[in-house]
Amino acid sequence: MIKVISIDDHEIISSGLEKLFSSTKDIIHSGYCKTKSELENLINSKYVDDANNLVALVDIKLENESGFDCADYLVSRGVKCLMYSSYSNAGFIVKTMEHKINGFISKNADKREIITSVRSVFNGETYIQKDLISNMMYASSIIVTLTKKERELLNLISEHLSNEEISHKLNLSKRTVENYVSRIFDKFNVKNRYELEKLL
Repeated sequence: MIKVISIDDHEIISSGLEKLFSSTKDIIHSGYCKTKSELENLINSKYVDDANNLVALVDIKLENESGFDCADYLVSRGVKCLMYSSYSNAGFIVKTMEHKINGFISKNADKREIITSVRSVFNGETYIQKDLISNMMYASSIIVTLTKKERELLNLISEHLSNEEISHKLNLSKRTVENYVSRIFDKFNVKNRYELEKLL
């Protein structure tokens, strides 16, 4: 039996996953949490000796935390992880691979593919949602040329933050942010955010 835990700050998502996996004979949703602290307590109380039999579905964006921090903790404990997010841009998929996380699936994926992704990751495979692969391959060839700061901004752009919001979040002047965004546009050979988002 494959045991799945979910880390998501929206309880309804975890409830939906529980219902989805109840339709299978080999997967059971066996726990959920909203924060890294709750996650650590869950692992230490229930799965200390069973981490290798777990698959974790981790939302990229938690309320006040990064899902990647949770995933890094889980990977260090031997848990297989799938990033599971409403953000399906190539930058996040590349970041998933860099963090040695087992895969990426969008919350927009159909039920069959979500189930397939869990089974694949449990069996030690890397899984990327099928319809995201071509965009990821193209975008990743450009993303690797970005500086660390440009990639940080790219992630925030993909979350639909305005330049002013990015400026506030990163404690940079608006002019500096505009310069970074302009360089990102140049590297992707696009004129605006709309064209950029079509590539991601």
